[in-house]
This record gives sequence, C-alpha cells and structure tokens, in this order.
Amino acid sequence: MAPTAHAPGVPSLPPRAPGARCPQRLQIRSTRPILSTRPIPSIRSIGSRRGEPRPRAVAGPGLETATAKKAGGGARGDDWNQWVREGQGETPLVRRQAAKQDSQQAKIADSLPPWDASLTADVAVVGCGPAGLALAGELGKRGMRVVLVGQDSAFVNNYGVWRDEFRELGLEHVLECQWDDSVCFFGEGQEVRVGRGYGRVCRRRLRQHLLEVCRSEGIGGGVAFHEGLVDAVDSERGSDTSTLRCKDGSEVRARLVTLASGAAAGRFLEYETDTPQPAGQTAYGIEAEVEGYEKGFDPKAMLFMDYRRHHTGLWEDTAHTIQAGKHPNAGDGLWGTSNEVPSFLYAMPLSDGTVFLEETCLVARPALPFATLKRRLERRLAAQGIRVKRVLDEEWSYIPTGGPLPAQGQAITAFGAAANLIHPATGYSITRSFQEAPAMADAIVDALKSCPLIGQRADRVWDTLWSQEKRKQAAFHVFGMELLVNLDLASTNNFFKTFFRLPEYFWQGFLASKLSSVELLAFAAGMFLLAPLSTKYQLMEHFFVDPSSRYLVRSYFPDKDEGDSTHSS
Repeated sequence: MAPTAHAPGVPSLPPRAPGARCPQRLQIRSTRPILSTRPIPSIRSIGSRRGEPRPRAVAGPGLETATAKKAGGGARGDDWNQWVREGQGETPLVRRQAAKQDSQQAKIADSLPPWDASLTADVAVVGCGPAGLALAGELGKRGMRVVLVGQDSAFVNNYGVWRDEFRELGLEHVLECQWDDSVCFFGEGQEVRVGRGYGRVCRRRLRQHLLEVCRSEGIGGGVAFHEGLVDAVDSERGSDTSTLRCKDGSEVRARLVTLASGAAAGRFLEYETDTPQPAGQTAYGIEAEVEGYEKGFDPKAMLFMDYRRHHTGLWEDTAHTIQAGKHPNAGDGLWGTSNEVPSFLYAMPLSDGTVFLEETCLVARPALPFATLKRRLERRLAAQGIRVKRVLDEEWSYIPTGGPLPAQGQAITAFGAAANLIHPATGYSITRSFQEAPAMADAIVDALKSCPLIGQRADRVWDTLWSQEKRKQAAFHVFGMELLVNLDLASTNNFFKTFFRLPEYFWQGFLASKLSSVELLAFAAGMFLLAPLSTKYQLMEHFFVDPSSRYLVRSYFPDKDEGDSTHSS
C-alpha cells in the first residue's frame, strides 16, 4: 500500500519495531519505530495545503473565551477547571473544529426576527448550539419573550445517538443514517452485539427542526436573535434585571440569563469546591472514501467500540486474520500495555464505500492528544487493510468530562454542556439536553412568575436542573469515570464485557443518565457480581482508595447543615 503524504508541517513518523509499546500515560510522544517494512500511510489533513485560507478562530457559540492565553496548564483552581474545559493543550484544533462552516445549514438570522434592544426579555439564552436552540424553543412555546444571543455558526460535530432515545423525543426524522445493531470488540474474538439501533444525526435537519420550533410562538411570546459575543454579564441576586454586554458594544437586558454556550460559559459561572478535577474525552476522526472496510467489519452494523490493539505490532492487512490469543505481541497484544492509555475505533459505515472512522479515548487525565489518536487511527486502518482513498471531512472532538458541578446560590443559570450535562463516563450530552429542556423551561417559567428577584429565580432553576438527587447521580457517574481513567486496556475490556452482560434496563439507563441514585447502587452491585475476580478487586480498591469515593459518599449522605442550608441572597 503506497503511503500518502502528510499535511505540511506534520512530521512523518518512522516505523515501529515489532512488539514496541505505544505512548504511555503522561508520555505523549515516542520516536521508536513500529512494525512495518514500509511507512504507514498517513491521513492527509484536508484544508491544510499552503495557500488555502485557515478557518477563523472562535471561542464558543456566544462567549468570548477567558483562557485562550493560557499555555502549559499552569493555572490552578477555577482557572485550571476552565482551562481543562476549553481543551487543555488541544485548544487550537478545538477552535479549528468549531470554526467549520456549512453553507447548506439554515442561518438563524434568516429564520428568526432580530431582537429589539429597547425591550427587556424574559430570558436571554446565550449560545446557539443544539442545547441553546432546544431550550429557547421550549421557552417560546410557553409564551416567554426569549432572545437568543450568540454567533450564527453551523453545527459542526458528528452526533451519534441511540435510535430509540431519539424516537422517544420525536426526532427520528433528523437521523440521516440508521443501523439496526451496534457491535463492540473487547479483545480478539470477543465480539459483543449490543442489539440496539444507532443513528447518525443530520446536522442540517436537526438545525432546521430546532429553528422551526423556535418560530412556533406561544401566546404572547417568541424567540428573537441577537448576533454577538457576550463579553460581560451584569447580574446581581438582589436585582430584577440582568444585562449582557457584547464585544461589539451592544447590550441585552433580560429577567433571567441562561448560558448554553458550552465550555466557554465557565468564566461566568461558579463551581463546587473540593471535588474531583475534570478529565477529557478526545477523538480524531475522518469521513472518507475507503476500500477494504468490509474485510474486518460488518458494513450493515454500527461499530460502537473496537478496543482490540490493532494500532501497533501488526503487519499491514493482517488484523482481521488474527485468532484469539495469537496476536504477535503476546496474547491479545497486551504485552507492555499496563501504562498505556486505551483508545478504541468507532465507525459508521455510510454508503458507496464512505465510512466515518474515529479513534476515541473515552476518558483520560490529561486528555490523550489528537496527534496520538491520529497516529493510532492511521496504523489501525493499515493493519485492517483499509485504504483511505479520499478524506471528505476531518474532525477533532474534545469533550470535558466530570469535574465540579455548578454551585448553588449564583445569579446566572446554565444549560447543556455549560451546566455540565455531560455524562462523565461516556461523554454523551446532546440527548440529555433535549430530554431536560422541557423541565428546564417549566422551571424558568415558574421562577419568573413567582420570584421577584434574580437570585430567587436562579435558585429555583438550579434546584430543578441539579437537585440533590441529580447531584447524587452525577457523583456516581464521576466515580465511574475515575475508575475508567485508571484502567489499563485489559481491565477496560473486562469492565465493558461485564457492563454489557447487565440487564438492558441497567446498562441502557446508565448510558442515558436515567437511573436513580438507588438504582445506581443496584447497578454497581450487578457489576460486582458479574465481574471477574480481577475486576472485583479493582472495584474494591477504587472505592476504598480513590478520592472520588469520598465525593460519592458525601453526595449520597450530605451533612445536615449542608443539606438544609439556604441560598445566600
């Protein structure tokens, strides 16, 4: 297989010797060669040739970034939390992803009326992503006067969702591709068929649907649009009106401000203290025309997780012939991987030989760099005999996971990823945001009707979005995330083989954040009973040693003074 050229400025890596180990935790570069007599073909980065315009950098869908100038991760406390949320050292590529454009997506300015600056909105929703549009639409249906503030940017990420969950939301019509089954591999010969349909969201259909909801005005209300980057928020608990100040000098007044602008919103929010620090999920993916995918994978099924170690130690076009226990690098290729950060292949076979292929690190601290993921994807595809003919799109996905929840007692509310509605152990967020939007809108309407002051309104909304019960659930999810951060590849495979042996109610409920705090304890008991002895030991050690267990216990059994405390005014 003839190699393709690397993108300008991206060095080509030398071959790796047989049996050599991949970069380990906290070690993100390696100059040792890999097993091959020829260079591994590289994925040419699209839009990176000399003379082509670079995409404009953006901070987020509505907010000016607070940590763009941080370098080297030298911040601590809230600054450290915000630095991690905005991409750690991967911020340039995170911004490049956010700056993508799609001329075929409907423009917000063409769909919604402009905001009249002389008015005071009931609610200002900052952020024009899926979560912000969903909440604005629900508020508009309830008769609220809503102003949507942010940039008129396209939806740019690939969204994969469980089909049954989108069907329950009435959103199955926005899926552009569907698969009746999802497949996982947790070691050579360890195929797990999940038996659950999966779908890929059409970004254009989703955006059009959300804008149509925003246009369907309720009695006396509706959604208008103000384009701008919010640079400051003046909001005091004892006042009745907040003011948004945009970078262009414009101002927007509202009775309540809700931030739905992703990670950049953190600069305006306060967070809990004495909690585990956030980690990160990273993924590097391509949508490409390929040859050879069907040799190793079912083209009619979605590949959810392939944790087989095919990214090193294999000759080209040999991975699909390996038998269980016969990997050249000992057993299932696990020799020397105790300190390696695991990653897996996630793939959506589309049509006419086009496949979306993504190397994903589920969770790590620090986050696994995109360069490492790209290198692993190149080597994995070569080992599978998959030849990339043409790259149609390139994706850099960064999702902050875990970390402190928004603190109670602040005068600004938030929603979506800005409110940490990201599952710490999976990275899922879009479905949960859509599920939570109606209840969030109801809470806002109730607060505006019954509370005269901003602080009282915000308290009512936060108590709905992050009630004590939901904080317990989040603490359990963080506990699970911290376990995954510490597992090596062999232990990760054992964990997920056990996970998918649970009754569907439990594993599906866990992924969807639908299990109550009591049901999560039953989930943990089931995992412990079904797990192999080595995993049982790791679960016990994690509970008795890891600091996240103290956070879990404190959340489940809060001090009486803490549980009965009133919000400051």
